[in-house]
Amino acid sequence: MRFVFVIASLFTINFIHLLVLRKWEMSEKVDKGIMMWYGRLSYRRKFIRTLWIIPIDIAIMFGFYYEFRSLRWTCIIAVILSIILFIQAFYNYKKWQEEIVTTDNNEKN
Repeated sequence: MRFVFVIASLFTINFIHLLVLRKWEMSEKVDKGIMMWYGRLSYRRKFIRTLWIIPIDIAIMFGFYYEFRSLRWTCIIAVILSIILFIQAFYNYKKWQEEIVTTDNNEKN
């Protein structure tokens, strides 16, 4: 019974996610002000938000160690979260730089 509930929940979440993506996919990216929806941010703002996650990531690691008292698992989780954070920051920075070049080329033409 739990398996059916999990599958139904995942299906519902994915369906809602696809609907929201379709609605906001073509909308203009936000570079100023407060935006709660990550997908509507410009790559510059996504990069800044990724950098803000670093202290939260460190707090999660301390909390994980405090709760489970396992240095091995804390290190494993820290490495996984750090790799994900680095990849996300690198990707957003690269896209931000491409966005700058594209904007500059459009302004020159």
